[in-house]
Amino acid sequence: MEVHAHSHTERKKWYHYLWEFFMLFLAVTLGFFVENQREHFIEHKRENQYMRSLVEDLKTDTAELDNTLMNITIKIRNIDSMLLLLVNNLVTNEELIRSYQFTFPALNKIPIVFTDRTITQLKNSGNMRIIQNQKVTDALINYWNHIGIINEVLNRHNVYREKARDLETRIFNTAEIYLKGTGSIKDSSREVHLVEHPPGLVKEYANTIGYCGVILNPGLLEMIKEQNSRAIKLIALIQKEYHLEN
Repeated sequence: MEVHAHSHTERKKWYHYLWEFFMLFLAVTLGFFVENQREHFIEHKRENQYMRSLVEDLKTDTAELDNTLMNITIKIRNIDSMLLLLVNNLVTNEELIRSYQFTFPALNKIPIVFTDRTITQLKNSGNMRIIQNQKVTDALINYWNHIGIINEVLNRHNVYREKARDLETRIFNTAEIYLKGTGSIKDSSREVHLVEHPPGLVKEYANTIGYCGVILNPGLLEMIKEQNSRAIKLIALIQKEYHLEN
């Protein structure tokens, strides 16, 4: 009878298992750390890209705000010219007709549009969290909160502006002026005529125009100046905190 010898495999010591467990744990931990660092690097890169885009948006806003300041200044000047003719106890027909030449620049809509390209992308993609700089986040929130306030004032101005336009059609021969197709009033004494209107309508017209002026000066005028200053400071802050070139 043949006798087969059985090989004997030596059992691993307990510290061998501990070492294998440690190496496995280390590999998983390092893998997690590397992946986390990779994601952090990608998010930091995206954050910088968003900040560059945001700076461009803010520069566009400053140009828009500069134009708006000029626009409001012109409106205020024309409102003042109108009211000097209209605010009298006895406004003559001649003064009323002369005031018409100021009505278009005084009562046109204020076309201000803030650039929300980057902030909309951040909100829609859920990436607001990647802005890690608290100073920039606070300044950005402050900037956009004041845009909301400005829009509310613009809406209120538009209500009175439209009311003044409505009163205008009840005082002046706007249909005849339109049919002449000149596009501008060169000689108001010859081109502008009055229609019959009830007593007190001119006073209501003047008061409505006056309220438009109150909303613009100093109200909206100062708000636009402050918003322009916020935009410039926010640009400087982002460039400093993210080391962006001017």
